[in-house]
Amino acid sequence: MKKYLTLFIVALLAFSTPAHAVQKKISVKKIERITAVPNAELIVANNSTIILVSNTQSATSDISLSALDSSGSKIWEKTLDSGLDEIAMAATRDSAGNLWLAGFTATASTQETLTPTVISENPDAVLIELSEGSRSDLNRLTIWKISSAGELLATYFSTENLPGLVNGISLTSTGLTIVGQYNQRSFIQSANLSGTFGKVSYIGTEKSSFNSVVRNPDGSSNVFGMSTETLAGKKLAAKQDGILAKISKSGSLTNVVRSSALKAQRSWLTADSNFLLSGYVKVGKKIESAITKFTPSFAPVWTIRIPSSGETSAISAGKNSVAAISSNSSVNSISGWNPSKASLLLLTFDSKGLITSAVGSTELVAPIALSYSKELGVIGLARAADGSAALIKLNK
Repeated sequence: MKKYLTLFIVALLAFSTPAHAVQKKISVKKIERITAVPNAELIVANNSTIILVSNTQSATSDISLSALDSSGSKIWEKTLDSGLDEIAMAATRDSAGNLWLAGFTATASTQETLTPTVISENPDAVLIELSEGSRSDLNRLTIWKISSAGELLATYFSTENLPGLVNGISLTSTGLTIVGQYNQRSFIQSANLSGTFGKVSYIGTEKSSFNSVVRNPDGSSNVFGMSTETLAGKKLAAKQDGILAKISKSGSLTNVVRSSALKAQRSWLTADSNFLLSGYVKVGKKIESAITKFTPSFAPVWTIRIPSSGETSAISAGKNSVAAISSNSSVNSISGWNPSKASLLLLTFDSKGLITSAVGSTELVAPIALSYSKELGVIGLARAADGSAALIKLNK
């Protein structure tokens, strides 16, 4: 009986497992490095223009914007300076080419206006230095809308009064959604395109963290990150699970899919509207980058793991997918690539998840962010060994 049962299971597996094309050996080429952009933190491909966002310090914390062409030549440069501290943490664009930033600003501090009634004695005529006023906390969730020419069109403020972090922003024709953290708890908040914010909803406790959000046209959202707690009745399966979760328009958690591996720590770091996800898998001292294409219902279409330091980003590029990883060893199917230290590797995948091209650089360490437009192809920010950023391009 066992013999026939075994044969039945093997036959069933053979029947239900689809045939896959064979991965060919790919030769690695040199990454196209456009120019150094030392302070850039965010990047958006806006049709044929590259927009870089930096957070700078002067009398206050300001937001610097630079627009470049495909060769790295500067088109325009602007600074957002309200006179108070402000910081941008996430960026996206709309179909009209407007740039949307999400971050935090400080509220104006209250100035002391009372005049002292008692004059202190100073017989030695000592000069008294005036003390500088303390800076206010960055405690207002803020959205900036900027034209393709760099002009500030609108600034919108949430009514919350809490310092926090913005991890991701996603925009559709019906509004935008932000995911971030307040007091180490993950929150999600939506707003319409006129700047009216909805309520703040929290996702789990401090044991969960979400790095990316994809908004749906109906106002619901999908969030991606990690958790070590039970969510929506789904219990922890390993040390730390990667999480794919659906959030209703009202902010309720409606569905959770956990990505886990035996004794592993997992997290999803990036996701795009085509449900291409990237993240890391850590088991003991072994770390891999995971790149997976999902359906909108969170069913995996294809997946691949590659040895790395864990820093990973991925983006859809037409019919293909592109992943940037901090690679620290040779990779199966990639010839001419065997770095002795963490080095940047960009891989292009076809619709079946097969690697079709590879470009790398041992002068760059890890990806910061990727963006894509039909006119530019895939462009990105990468970190050099000294911590500065470089603008890179993947040929279309």
